[in-house]
Amino acid sequence: MKYIKKIIFFISLFVLYLIFKEFLQLYVYMKNVHPYAAYGTLVIIAFVFIFYVVSPIIKILKIPKNYGPTLDKSKESEIITFRIEKFRKNKFLKEQTFDFSKINNDKESYNKILKVLSKQASDIRKNRVSQLFYSTAIAQNGFLDAILILSASINHIKEIFLLYNGRVSNRDLFTIGKKVYYSMAIGGSEGVEYVTEEIFSKFAVDSLKSIPFIDKIFSSIADGFVNAALLTRISYVTENYCKLTYIESEKDLVPSAHFIFNSAKNITSHTIDKLKESLIKMTVDSSINFAMIAVNPIGYVLGKTIDKSDNIDPSKKERLKDHAKLVGNPVVYVMGKLFKSLRKN
Repeated sequence: MKYIKKIIFFISLFVLYLIFKEFLQLYVYMKNVHPYAAYGTLVIIAFVFIFYVVSPIIKILKIPKNYGPTLDKSKESEIITFRIEKFRKNKFLKEQTFDFSKINNDKESYNKILKVLSKQASDIRKNRVSQLFYSTAIAQNGFLDAILILSASINHIKEIFLLYNGRVSNRDLFTIGKKVYYSMAIGGSEGVEYVTEEIFSKFAVDSLKSIPFIDKIFSSIADGFVNAALLTRISYVTENYCKLTYIESEKDLVPSAHFIFNSAKNITSHTIDKLKESLIKMTVDSSINFAMIAVNPIGYVLGKTIDKSDNIDPSKKERLKDHAKLVGNPVVYVMGKLFKSLRKN
């Protein structure tokens, strides 16, 4: 197992090199548009990295430490007492007007509190995972994928720590950090085959083969789903550190791959179903813009999905479509904006 971990680490370094290479390609593309566009891209990337990665990490380190789960059964009651006393000051529980009058420092009371906190954690997870699925599905660049995964993971970890009134120890934080690193670098290679089969089984309609670049669209959806599953795994591992009080081994902190993929599938099922509907309608739509499909296939399909979705606020639809164009193909997006600006002038 030790040698396997070393092999995975060295593979991840190679993948990081490929990600850096894609960053250079993105910079060159933007420089070909205009030197200022390349400089602007660097400024935006630096701002995003500082605001969405560095700043949340600093905030996480400032969160007071909490007792993590123990391997010693005799210490479990001490951990439960400590956590319940901290929960009495929990901001979210106060907002929910949680009744502490009947709460004692025992396992039963602890589970009552967890029932409320777990529901909120689930809502936060659904929101974060759905956003990452959408963003990384339309991103056509490995570097952008890595930034999106890193940002989403760190901010979600911070949200869970704040919800449960404390972060884990520095040692456990490093363990979670390694999972974020491998998620960002490797991109879920362990589950790609399983996920691809899941995605293709959902879109098993012969008429879809007539859509241009359909393979690329399937690939983008599968990439988004894999990243969503990876964030789901990080989410549950982090929450288990905050929830569990006694474990027989550290393996108890990590849910099975089957559970993770089913959870991610449930979270993204609505979006995937809407994508399938949009694709089927495209097979009989004579107004398909083949040029837009060519430059950003999944962005075009998601745009159609956003237009026809009843769950999205109409006032936000244009902003979401604009975001899809930017993340999906920054070069075409910038050129399109410049062209529209010149045409107006």
